[in-house]
Amino acid sequence: MSTPDRVALILAGADDVTAHVVGAGLAARGRPVVSAGLAELSVARWHHVPEKDGTLLELPDGRSLDDSRIGVVLHRLDAALPPAFAHAAPEDRDYAAAEFSALLASWLHGLAVPVANLPAGENAWAASLHPLGWHAVAADHGLVAGDFVVASSVRGGACAGLERVGAGFPKGSDAAGWYRPAAAVGALSWVWVFGPRCVGLADAELAARCAAFVTALGLGYAALGFAGGVLREVEPRPSFDDAAVAEACVDWLEAAL
Repeated sequence: MSTPDRVALILAGADDVTAHVVGAGLAARGRPVVSAGLAELSVARWHHVPEKDGTLLELPDGRSLDDSRIGVVLHRLDAALPPAFAHAAPEDRDYAAAEFSALLASWLHGLAVPVANLPAGENAWAASLHPLGWHAVAADHGLVAGDFVVASSVRGGACAGLERVGAGFPKGSDAAGWYRPAAAVGALSWVWVFGPRCVGLADAELAARCAAFVTALGLGYAALGFAGGVLREVEPRPSFDDAAVAEACVDWLEAAL
Protein backbone atom coordinates (compact mmCIF):
# COMPACT_ATOMS: atom_id res chain seq x y z
CA MET A 1 0.00 0.00 0.00
CA SER A 2 1.37 3.43 -0.88
CA THR A 3 2.04 6.08 1.74
CA PRO A 4 0.04 9.17 0.70
CA ASP A 5 2.21 11.72 2.50
CA ARG A 6 5.46 10.53 0.93
CA VAL A 7 6.56 12.42 -2.15
CA ALA A 8 8.23 11.46 -5.39
CA LEU A 9 11.28 13.70 -5.62
CA ILE A 10 12.35 14.54 -9.16
CA LEU A 11 15.77 16.15 -9.58
CA ALA A 12 16.14 17.41 -13.13
CA GLY A 13 16.96 20.42 -15.25
CA ALA A 14 14.29 22.86 -16.38
CA ASP A 15 14.64 21.62 -19.97
CA ASP A 16 14.29 17.92 -19.13
CA VAL A 17 10.98 17.15 -20.85
CA THR A 18 11.01 13.52 -19.72
CA ALA A 19 11.17 14.53 -16.06
CA HIS A 20 8.24 16.91 -16.48
CA VAL A 21 6.14 14.28 -18.27
CA VAL A 22 6.81 11.72 -15.53
CA GLY A 23 6.10 14.25 -12.80
CA ALA A 24 2.83 15.25 -14.45
CA GLY A 25 1.88 11.58 -14.76
CA LEU A 26 2.40 11.00 -11.05
CA ALA A 27 0.52 14.17 -10.14
CA ALA A 28 -2.41 13.10 -12.36
CA ARG A 29 -2.69 9.97 -10.23
CA GLY A 30 -2.85 12.06 -7.07
CA ARG A 31 0.72 11.34 -6.01
CA PRO A 32 2.60 14.25 -4.41
CA VAL A 33 5.60 15.36 -6.44
CA VAL A 34 8.44 17.73 -5.56
CA SER A 35 10.66 18.82 -8.44
CA ALA A 36 13.93 20.71 -8.09
CA GLY A 37 16.83 21.54 -10.35
CA LEU A 38 20.45 22.35 -9.70
CA ALA A 39 19.70 26.07 -9.41
CA GLU A 40 17.20 25.48 -6.59
CA LEU A 41 19.36 22.94 -4.78
CA SER A 42 22.47 25.12 -4.90
CA VAL A 43 20.77 28.07 -3.15
CA ALA A 44 18.63 26.00 -0.78
CA ARG A 45 19.32 25.96 2.94
CA TRP A 46 20.81 22.59 3.88
CA HIS A 47 20.90 20.89 7.26
CA HIS A 48 22.83 17.70 6.53
CA VAL A 49 23.89 15.42 9.39
CA PRO A 50 23.78 11.91 7.86
CA GLU A 51 24.64 9.97 11.02
CA LYS A 52 22.04 11.72 13.20
CA ASP A 53 19.31 13.96 11.80
CA GLY A 54 19.54 13.13 8.10
CA THR A 55 18.84 16.04 5.77
CA LEU A 56 16.45 18.96 5.86
CA LEU A 57 16.17 21.10 2.74
CA GLU A 58 14.54 24.50 2.59
CA LEU A 59 14.07 25.37 -1.07
CA PRO A 60 14.08 29.00 -2.26
CA ASP A 61 10.32 29.02 -2.86
CA GLY A 62 9.62 28.11 0.77
CA ARG A 63 9.09 24.37 0.35
CA SER A 64 10.79 22.21 2.96
CA LEU A 65 11.76 18.59 2.53
CA ASP A 66 13.24 16.13 4.97
CA ASP A 67 14.28 12.53 4.45
CA SER A 68 11.16 11.11 6.10
CA ARG A 69 8.89 12.70 3.46
CA ILE A 70 10.71 11.18 0.48
CA GLY A 71 9.36 7.93 -0.94
CA VAL A 72 11.34 7.64 -4.18
CA VAL A 73 13.82 9.77 -6.14
CA LEU A 74 14.19 10.18 -9.89
CA HIS A 75 17.64 11.71 -10.29
CA ARG A 76 18.34 13.14 -13.74
CA LEU A 77 20.81 15.97 -13.09
CA ASP A 78 23.64 16.04 -15.60
CA ALA A 79 26.14 18.01 -13.55
CA ALA A 80 26.63 19.41 -10.09
CA LEU A 81 28.17 22.80 -10.80
CA PRO A 82 26.25 25.50 -8.90
CA PRO A 83 25.17 28.11 -11.48
CA ALA A 84 26.65 30.93 -9.40
CA PHE A 85 30.12 29.52 -10.12
CA ALA A 86 29.64 29.06 -13.88
CA HIS A 87 31.87 32.05 -14.67
CA ALA A 88 34.28 31.71 -11.76
CA ALA A 89 37.96 30.97 -12.12
CA PRO A 90 38.56 27.35 -13.13
CA GLU A 91 40.01 26.35 -9.76
CA ASP A 92 37.06 27.88 -7.87
CA ARG A 93 34.58 26.34 -10.30
CA ASP A 94 36.11 22.89 -9.93
CA TYR A 95 36.20 23.16 -6.15
CA ALA A 96 32.56 24.29 -5.96
CA ALA A 97 31.46 21.46 -8.24
CA ALA A 98 33.38 18.87 -6.20
CA GLU A 99 31.98 20.12 -2.90
CA PHE A 100 28.40 20.25 -4.12
CA SER A 101 28.69 16.86 -5.84
CA ALA A 102 29.89 15.37 -2.55
CA LEU A 103 26.97 16.92 -0.66
CA LEU A 104 24.42 15.72 -3.21
CA ALA A 105 25.90 12.21 -3.33
CA SER A 106 26.04 11.95 0.48
CA TRP A 107 22.40 12.94 0.72
CA LEU A 108 21.12 10.60 -1.99
CA HIS A 109 23.23 7.63 -0.92
CA GLY A 110 21.98 8.06 2.63
CA LEU A 111 18.28 7.86 1.76
CA ALA A 112 16.54 4.63 2.75
CA VAL A 113 14.34 4.70 -0.38
CA PRO A 114 14.91 3.86 -4.05
CA VAL A 115 17.04 6.46 -5.86
CA ALA A 116 17.18 6.13 -9.62
CA ASN A 117 19.81 6.63 -10.62
CA LEU A 118 22.41 7.37 -7.99
CA PRO A 119 24.99 9.87 -9.28
CA ALA A 120 28.25 8.32 -10.46
CA GLY A 121 30.09 11.56 -9.74
CA GLU A 122 33.59 11.72 -11.16
CA ASN A 123 33.87 7.93 -11.44
CA ALA A 124 34.30 7.56 -15.19
CA TRP A 125 35.06 3.88 -14.57
CA ALA A 126 31.62 3.17 -13.14
CA ALA A 127 30.27 0.05 -14.82
CA SER A 128 27.19 1.89 -16.07
CA LEU A 129 29.33 4.50 -17.84
CA HIS A 130 32.49 2.77 -18.99
CA PRO A 131 32.27 0.56 -22.10
CA LEU A 132 34.61 -2.05 -20.63
CA GLY A 133 32.53 -2.17 -17.44
CA TRP A 134 29.12 -2.75 -18.96
CA HIS A 135 30.51 -5.14 -21.58
CA ALA A 136 31.85 -7.36 -18.79
CA VAL A 137 28.58 -7.21 -16.81
CA ALA A 138 26.60 -7.95 -19.97
CA ALA A 139 28.65 -11.10 -20.56
CA ASP A 140 27.95 -12.21 -16.98
CA HIS A 141 24.22 -11.98 -17.75
CA GLY A 142 24.26 -13.80 -21.05
CA LEU A 143 23.94 -10.69 -23.23
CA VAL A 144 26.02 -10.39 -26.38
CA ALA A 145 27.67 -6.96 -26.55
CA GLY A 146 29.17 -5.32 -29.62
CA ASP A 147 32.91 -5.17 -30.17
CA PHE A 148 34.92 -2.02 -29.57
CA VAL A 149 38.55 -0.96 -29.75
CA VAL A 150 40.76 1.36 -27.73
CA ALA A 151 42.47 4.05 -29.79
CA SER A 152 45.10 6.43 -28.45
CA SER A 153 44.59 9.10 -31.10
CA VAL A 154 42.13 10.48 -33.62
CA ARG A 155 44.24 8.86 -36.35
CA GLY A 156 43.52 5.46 -34.84
CA GLY A 157 39.89 6.31 -34.13
CA ALA A 158 37.74 8.77 -36.06
CA CYS A 159 40.17 9.11 -38.94
CA ALA A 160 40.12 5.35 -39.37
CA GLY A 161 36.35 5.41 -39.89
CA LEU A 162 35.48 4.42 -36.34
CA GLU A 163 32.74 5.92 -34.17
CA ARG A 164 33.28 7.15 -30.60
CA VAL A 165 31.57 5.09 -27.89
CA GLY A 166 29.87 7.19 -25.22
CA ALA A 167 31.51 10.41 -24.07
CA GLY A 168 35.01 9.09 -24.64
CA PHE A 169 37.55 7.69 -22.22
CA PRO A 170 39.89 8.47 -20.62
CA LYS A 171 37.94 11.45 -19.30
CA GLY A 172 38.99 14.84 -20.60
CA SER A 173 40.71 13.49 -23.71
CA ASP A 174 39.55 14.69 -27.11
CA ALA A 175 41.66 12.18 -29.01
CA ALA A 176 42.04 8.95 -27.11
CA GLY A 177 38.96 6.92 -26.42
CA TRP A 178 36.82 3.90 -27.10
CA TYR A 179 35.65 3.33 -30.65
CA ARG A 180 33.67 0.84 -32.71
CA PRO A 181 33.04 0.30 -36.43
CA ALA A 182 30.48 2.93 -37.45
CA ALA A 183 28.83 0.62 -39.97
CA ALA A 184 28.16 -1.92 -37.23
CA VAL A 185 25.65 0.27 -35.42
CA GLY A 186 22.86 1.02 -37.87
CA ALA A 187 19.36 1.50 -36.53
CA LEU A 188 19.03 0.48 -32.90
CA SER A 189 16.06 -1.24 -31.36
CA TRP A 190 15.53 0.11 -27.85
CA VAL A 191 14.17 -1.56 -24.75
CA TRP A 192 13.63 0.12 -21.40
CA VAL A 193 14.14 -1.40 -17.97
CA PHE A 194 12.35 -0.11 -14.86
CA GLY A 195 13.37 -2.19 -11.86
CA PRO A 196 12.23 -5.76 -12.58
CA ARG A 197 10.16 -4.77 -15.62
CA CYS A 198 11.48 -4.65 -19.18
CA VAL A 199 9.45 -2.74 -21.79
CA GLY A 200 9.85 -3.48 -25.48
CA LEU A 201 10.86 -7.15 -25.41
CA ALA A 202 8.51 -10.05 -26.09
CA ASP A 203 11.10 -12.66 -25.05
CA ALA A 204 10.46 -13.11 -21.32
CA GLU A 205 13.80 -14.82 -20.65
CA LEU A 206 15.79 -12.10 -22.43
CA ALA A 207 13.72 -9.42 -20.67
CA ALA A 208 14.59 -10.95 -17.28
CA ARG A 209 18.29 -11.00 -18.19
CA CYS A 210 18.13 -7.35 -19.27
CA ALA A 211 16.49 -6.37 -15.97
CA ALA A 212 19.10 -8.30 -13.97
CA PHE A 213 21.86 -6.66 -16.04
CA VAL A 214 20.59 -3.15 -15.30
CA THR A 215 20.30 -3.97 -11.60
CA ALA A 216 23.86 -5.32 -11.58
CA LEU A 217 25.04 -1.99 -13.02
CA GLY A 218 23.61 -0.31 -9.94
CA LEU A 219 20.83 1.38 -11.92
CA GLY A 220 17.12 1.55 -11.23
CA TYR A 221 16.28 2.17 -14.86
CA ALA A 222 18.03 2.40 -18.22
CA ALA A 223 17.51 2.12 -21.95
CA LEU A 224 19.34 -0.61 -23.85
CA GLY A 225 20.00 -0.31 -27.57
CA PHE A 226 20.20 -3.54 -29.57
CA ALA A 227 21.18 -4.17 -33.18
CA GLY A 228 20.53 -7.66 -34.49
CA GLY A 229 20.41 -9.11 -30.98
CA VAL A 230 23.71 -7.44 -30.02
CA LEU A 231 23.78 -4.90 -27.18
CA ARG A 232 25.33 -1.70 -28.55
CA GLU A 233 24.30 1.06 -26.15
CA VAL A 234 23.51 1.53 -22.46
CA GLU A 235 21.82 4.81 -21.64
CA PRO A 236 21.47 5.40 -17.87
CA ARG A 237 19.45 8.61 -18.27
CA PRO A 238 17.26 8.07 -21.33
CA SER A 239 14.51 10.29 -22.68
CA PHE A 240 11.06 8.79 -23.07
CA ASP A 241 9.63 9.82 -26.41
CA ASP A 242 6.99 7.10 -26.27
CA ALA A 243 3.96 7.68 -24.05
CA ALA A 244 3.78 3.99 -23.10
CA VAL A 245 7.39 4.06 -21.88
CA ALA A 246 6.79 7.20 -19.84
CA GLU A 247 3.69 5.53 -18.36
CA ALA A 248 5.79 2.51 -17.40
CA CYS A 249 8.18 4.82 -15.57
CA VAL A 250 5.25 6.41 -13.73
CA ASP A 251 3.97 2.92 -12.79
CA TRP A 252 7.37 1.98 -11.41
CA LEU A 253 7.82 5.15 -9.36
CA GLU A 254 4.26 4.98 -8.02
CA ALA A 255 4.81 1.38 -6.89
CA ALA A 256 7.93 2.52 -4.98
CA LEU A 257 6.00 5.14 -3.00
